[in-house]
Amino acid sequence: MKKNFLIATFIVAIAEYISVLLSNNSIEISSAIICILVGLLINHFQISNFENINNILTKNFLKIGVALIGIKISFFEFYNYASISFFIIVLNFILIFILIKVLNSFLNSNKGMINLLGIGSAVCGITAIMAASSVMNNKKKDITCAVAVITLIGTLSVFSSPFFANLIFEQEQIKAGILLGATIHDTSQVTAAGTIFQNIYGDAQSFNSTISTKLLRNSFLIILIPLLAFYYSSQEQKNKIKFFNLLPPFIIFFILLAALRSIVDATIEVSMLSNWEKIVSFVSTVSKYLILFALFGLGSSISINDLKGFGFKPFLVGFCISVILIISTTIYLKLI
Repeated sequence: MKKNFLIATFIVAIAEYISVLLSNNSIEISSAIICILVGLLINHFQISNFENINNILTKNFLKIGVALIGIKISFFEFYNYASISFFIIVLNFILIFILIKVLNSFLNSNKGMINLLGIGSAVCGITAIMAASSVMNNKKKDITCAVAVITLIGTLSVFSSPFFANLIFEQEQIKAGILLGATIHDTSQVTAAGTIFQNIYGDAQSFNSTISTKLLRNSFLIILIPLLAFYYSSQEQKNKIKFFNLLPPFIIFFILLAALRSIVDATIEVSMLSNWEKIVSFVSTVSKYLILFALFGLGSSISINDLKGFGFKPFLVGFCISVILIISTTIYLKLI
């Protein structure tokens, strides 16, 4: 077991190093997808067997990592960024979940996987998928497929969306930034697209609006995850236990950390701000690496042959959701 943990640690560290190295050369490849791919290849070619630690990685590490995400979210950020983009984010949530219902009715496909695609598209990509899967009890291959689709579509968006945003909102750079922040899935991908837009068109305001909108989307995890925990609990549990008792401990810890972040942000003295930012950065980094461990465990527990059974449908679903996001956001921003 110790040997496998050391191998997993090495792979996660190398994945992050490669991702940063490529990013410095303007090539955006998430360390998350590297971890999954390496895990898949190790399992496929039977290079090593990680069965003895996969349960720890995909459950324990994942739950702790998700809980620690709370430190990255401030309720005050939610308020500050809501003035322009709140309505379209809520509208997109509604449209996506209606689309999920329709697709689940008409497509003979895996509902769990489609639900994860919708959640990942609506909130914050891979992080939302991993957080939601921890309370929805999805199959591992569904999670892997959803992560792969979100990553692929998001990566394509990084290179195409900045040019589309400028084409539509050439004289309104803040709106262009909101479009990027509201339609691209993963936070790292949004940051990359915002940076590309800023570098090409030289507008700092667009980058600020991009990141602000994305942070607002991320904040919806505070509402979404507890609701999913309640929805996916059994009816017997709902009848016997009060709502907050249904929340898993890691979700409660997630909410408490978000509340702590909000309180400290509002009350901390300027002289202590630097130390507080270091604490937030450290906890966020720990959360990121724990989720990377979980993603590696996910990949190493899945057979590539199992993923072939999904066919093109997941990518069609992901594409449809992305198109809906772009159309609705563009129309809204044109009307205001």
